[in-house]
Amino acid sequence: MELEGIAGRFLRVSEMITRMAYVNLLWILFTLLGLGIFGFMPATVALFTVTRKWVMGDKDIPVFKTFWKTYRQEFFKSTLFGVMLFVIGYIIYIDLAFSPTGGLFTLLRIALFLCGVLYVVLLLYIFPIYVHYDWSKRLYIKYALLIGISYPHYTFILMAGIVALYYLCISIPGIIPFFSVSLLSYMMMWLVYKVIRKMELTQSIGKEEGIETQSVEA
Repeated sequence: MELEGIAGRFLRVSEMITRMAYVNLLWILFTLLGLGIFGFMPATVALFTVTRKWVMGDKDIPVFKTFWKTYRQEFFKSTLFGVMLFVIGYIIYIDLAFSPTGGLFTLLRIALFLCGVLYVVLLLYIFPIYVHYDWSKRLYIKYALLIGISYPHYTFILMAGIVALYYLCISIPGIIPFFSVSLLSYMMMWLVYKVIRKMELTQSIGKEEGIETQSVEA
């Protein structure tokens, strides 16, 4: 029988805190299991898969089973995708760091800076979209940028939330092993899921009214 009132709310909050700490520790463990470099992407995808289920209302999923299954299935695919994202970011960074200044090169640096901003937007949306849809790599990148640019207020809120979480972690370092990446993942997934649902609702209304809209899942 589910408890109601203050006791029920306290129990639900306690369960959520425990789950967040547990999945944070799983992320650290499985990242290290993949020697850091090879474990980061599959562990992160597994983390977002779990938090996506929570955001969608499925609070009672088997966390370890879901995490481990996703980690195994996504190990090679997500690692290759991560390498591609790293190469893109590295090229932008090198070009910004070593491009000449002055004259026409100033325009080049401005263009590179804008590419850097778009890359940050891409990173904000790519993981929630990756675990929510089964697409090709090209579509993940395309729609992560499209959604991030189309909803700048959500993008700004997401950036502000990440900055706030960063300052919380450096102010209370003791929470890092238990709530750092899990809180980040949940916050990103919750906000991006709201954007995705908003887009899907708009497209659904458009279809009902005979308005041509491009499907996100196309």
